[in-house]
Amino acid sequence: MAALTGCDKSHPAPPSERNALILRFFNSMGNGDAAAASEQGEKLRKMDIGNEYIVKLISVQQSNKFLRRAQREVNAGNIDKALEILNEGVKAYPTNRDLARQRAKIRHLRHAKELLQNMQAAANTGTMSAALAAASTGLATNMTPKLQAYLDRYREKIANVANAEGVKATALEPIIEESTQNKDK
Repeated sequence: MAALTGCDKSHPAPPSERNALILRFFNSMGNGDAAAASEQGEKLRKMDIGNEYIVKLISVQQSNKFLRRAQREVNAGNIDKALEILNEGVKAYPTNRDLARQRAKIRHLRHAKELLQNMQAAANTGTMSAALAAASTGLATNMTPKLQAYLDRYREKIANVANAEGVKATALEPIIEESTQNKDK
C-alpha cells in the first residue's frame, strides 16, 4: 500500500517538456513578447533553480516589457509618464535591479529637466547664480561636453545681466539723488 500513496518530493520535468519550454521561451524573446517570455522564464527557473543564466534572461525580459514603453515616453518628452511606467515595473518586479536602475536614471533626468527650467526662468543675477549652482551640483555626475558648454554660456549670460543691472543702477543714481535732495528741501 505504501507504493500507492503520494510523496512530497517533486520530480524534475521530463527533458522533452523542458526543451519545449526552452524553445517557447527563446521564440517569445525573439518575437519581442516580453510578457510571455517572462512567464515561460519563471517556469524554467522553477525547473532549474539556481541557474543564473535563466535568472538573468528573465530579468531582461521583465525589464524589456516596461523599458520599451518608458523609452517611447522619454522620446516624446514625457518624463513623468516614463517614470510612472517604471514605477509600475518596479512594483510588478520588486527584485528586478535593472528596472530599479533605469527608474533612478529617469528620476535623475526629471530632476535635470527641473534644474534647467529653473535656470531659464531666473530673471536676475541672484536667481540666475543660484539656479546655476544648483544645476552644476545636481548634474555633476552626468556632465557631458554639451552640458558643460551650456553652463559656460549661462555663466556668460549672468555676467551680461550683471553688467546690464549695473548700468541700470548707475543710470538711476542721479534720479535717486535728485529725489532725496528734493525731500530735504
